[in-house]
Amino acid sequence: MWLLLIVILNLEANPPQIHHGEVIGTYSSSKDCKEAHQRYLDAHQPIPLELNLGCVPMNNLKKI
Repeated sequence: MWLLLIVILNLEANPPQIHHGEVIGTYSSSKDCKEAHQRYLDAHQPIPLELNLGCVPMNNLKKI
């Protein structure tokens, strides 16, 4: 499983702090996640400096 994760930083703080984080979507493959990543970037131009977006693999999760 892959998560498309967005993190918005507070760049006015020193050091920068996380202002908001959100899972945009879940995907069964890296390819699907990367395609969704590109669609998000294309739809939200220009990208603000405080926005970080990326695909995160969730393959090694273990039940506790």
